[in-house]
Amino acid sequence: MRNQNTKGFTLLELLVVVAIIGVIAAAGIPSFLNWSADRKVRKANDQIAGLITRLNTQTQRGVYPFTQLLIIPQNQGLSIQGRGKNKSSINTLVNAGNDLTCEINDPTYWDEVVSTFTINDIFVHFANDSAVCFSKNADNYLVEGDITDNNLNPLETNETNNIVNYLIVCNSENDCDTEPEMPAYMMVWSRFGNVSKFKYTSSDEWIRQ
Repeated sequence: MRNQNTKGFTLLELLVVVAIIGVIAAAGIPSFLNWSADRKVRKANDQIAGLITRLNTQTQRGVYPFTQLLIIPQNQGLSIQGRGKNKSSINTLVNAGNDLTCEINDPTYWDEVVSTFTINDIFVHFANDSAVCFSKNADNYLVEGDITDNNLNPLETNETNNIVNYLIVCNSENDCDTEPEMPAYMMVWSRFGNVSKFKYTSSDEWIRQ
């Protein structure tokens, strides 16, 4: 015989439960989306900053005395390459009376692609291909492309100002600039390849991570 004391949920109770779940979801989903976007931009910033460090380690060790970080903005994200020029190739160039250049358009200028990767739905503060080139002891530090405009737009962090060696990484293509839409991160480097990382805050400041 069926237990007459067994009861199910009433329609009103189910509606209350659904309403509570809706309130929790409405509060939690935006926070999760913000956290997810921030995490994605920060990871991209870390990836590129890590490549700068890797390139300069190889440069200072003499594996590739001249290296390049190439940034290629695309419709849906970024293509990033690290390229190197070896000592023999550099000597041939210099002995022929030519100077080192931070060549963007001719891939045969570089002896090896050290690293290459694509980051989807991430943007930087310029629209066209740009590059930063490092050399041992910073004798031939060079920049090429839109990133040279950094000299016209020096940045200020909570630690220092007049920064020109920087790359801003954003989640928004339309608002990725020196006062970007959040989330936004930035890497700052020296001619010797020392890298610092910063986050843009709601108080409109760049704060070191």
